Amino acid sequence: MNFDKKKIDLFAIDIRENIVRTIASKGTGHVGGSLSIADTLAVLYGAVMNVDPENPNKEDRDYIVLSKGHAGPALYAALALKGYFPMETLQTLNKNDTILPSHTDRLKTPGVDLTTGSLGQGTSLAAGAALADKLDGKENYTYLIVGDGELDEGQVWE
Repeated sequence: MNFDKKKIDLFAIDIRENIVRTIASKGTGHVGGSLSIADTLAVLYGAVMNVDPENPNKEDRDYIVLSKGHAGPALYAALALKGYFPMETLQTLNKNDTILPSHTDRLKTPGVDLTTGSLGQGTSLAAGAALADKLDGKENYTYLIVGDGELDEGQVWE
């Protein structure tokens, strides 16, 4: 792991700035939930995760499950800053035919591994993805981000 605290702190600031800029330009979105994970995403994408923006579906990549899919603007900011798509794409959030829907969608957005939005489902998705990779003999990691508000929802609550 290559951890440069100053670099990670600056990456987190860039993520926050892009969250605020993107949501403010739309006039709608989950600002608090998005801002709350900026540091986590900065550490994961800036120092921990094995990912490649040039090859977002590479076999040995690490996965991230953003269970609170409504915090998609934070993930989108991190992905754009890492080079998964042009920064200008952030301004298309929630527009028709965008690759950045309000909740994360693996079929639309490069770098998004699992579609989320239904609260309380991410834990099961992440556990299943991690188990499947382990059974296939892969050595990658699956990271899960949940929100405190969803801990009383779905399968997390059950």
